[in-house]
Amino acid sequence: MNAPSAQIIRQRKRPRFSASILSFSLVCLIGLIELVREGRARITGIPVADLSDAGESTLLLGLVILGSWLAGRLVRAIALPPITGQLLFGVVIGPGLWEWLNRPSLALISHDQLASLHGAELLALVMIGLVAGSEIDGSLVRQRARAIVLIAIGQVSLVIVTVGAVAYAYFRSLEEAAICATLAATCSSAVSVALLREMRHPTSFARLLLATTVTKDLVLVIAFSIVLFAVATTATATGHAWYWIILHIAGSVVLGCALALPLRLALQQIEERMVAVVLVVAVLIVILCTITETAPLITALTLGYTARTVAPLASASFFATARRLFLPVCCIFFAAAGAHIDCGALVMNWPIVLALSSIRLGAIWTGTTLAARAVGLPSPMVRWAWAGFVPQAGISLALAAQVLIAFPTQSWARSLITIMIACITLNEIVGPVLMRIALRRVPESP
Repeated sequence: MNAPSAQIIRQRKRPRFSASILSFSLVCLIGLIELVREGRARITGIPVADLSDAGESTLLLGLVILGSWLAGRLVRAIALPPITGQLLFGVVIGPGLWEWLNRPSLALISHDQLASLHGAELLALVMIGLVAGSEIDGSLVRQRARAIVLIAIGQVSLVIVTVGAVAYAYFRSLEEAAICATLAATCSSAVSVALLREMRHPTSFARLLLATTVTKDLVLVIAFSIVLFAVATTATATGHAWYWIILHIAGSVVLGCALALPLRLALQQIEERMVAVVLVVAVLIVILCTITETAPLITALTLGYTARTVAPLASASFFATARRLFLPVCCIFFAAAGAHIDCGALVMNWPIVLALSSIRLGAIWTGTTLAARAVGLPSPMVRWAWAGFVPQAGISLALAAQVLIAFPTQSWARSLITIMIACITLNEIVGPVLMRIALRRVPESP
């Protein structure tokens, strides 16, 4: 059999889903959920808004996973990354869109029901961290250390200066401008990992983007904590920032390194039922981080990188299984992120949101391009490296939440975070599309 015939047979065996079938399946899923909820409400006499207390969480989790997967496949048919579809699906089923349209009853997930998915979100965040840590190639980091450092410094410094200047002109407050600029400099390792997993054979360019993103965001978490502490000393706030610096950074790294040795010893004895092992480890990290008040994402990143470095053979099966579980993890994480989006805040503050996002995009493009050219990266990398640092997601939202924790009674903190979350939302939607284009335009790396 010649090569063209074999290729035709393989294409026929591959299942295909047209956009019309995916759209119909998605509509049927949402309709089924509504019918089930209305039926339960009539039978039990419990209002639909209170169904979260009557076992609604499992139904919602199924809706999030299956609906997010269908939405991802649907946008993939028009050459968009599945993450975009998963985010948009979360927006459609979440309360933010319908509250903005003054139709809160049409939301499939209310604020209380969304809170009930917090445990699943934490578990998904830990799984993303494990996979992200395992994807960091130590030899690549050592070989590209100069490029990683210069690219990170180039874009971060330019973003902080430019976004900080615009924020200061708008807020007329140095403290608010510093918080805004530091948040704008963060990216999303979760998006990087998700797009990396789409590639059957990730290139060194894709791994360089991931390593730079993870390294830069870890440093920015520390920098943000310092900024928060400095602001706290000038305002009547608690000393929570110092506590957060010590436990959430140092404690998270120490916990991740400490878990690497017992994981290595356990994996040397376990050869089967690796799915259960991965889930147990993820749940254990969530429990330990909740008890010690450390950061699950940083802990999982540290554990993933350390375990892959100290025990590459013993942990190979573990991380291969974690990657196979990555699809439902992405469905949960990005759909929940979309459901948290406040569309009203995005529309209400669109001038400053558009200004800050545009300045951030220009600073990332300029700083990354200049740094990439300075370290001598190939021309395609120089042209498209900036697109890998536009997305924002989990870590940016987590840092934004720390402002409200540190300043719970300050009105300026709530208004600032409303604007920043709107900026993160815009970058969360646009960023994955730009990064997907970049990964396609640089298919091979020397």
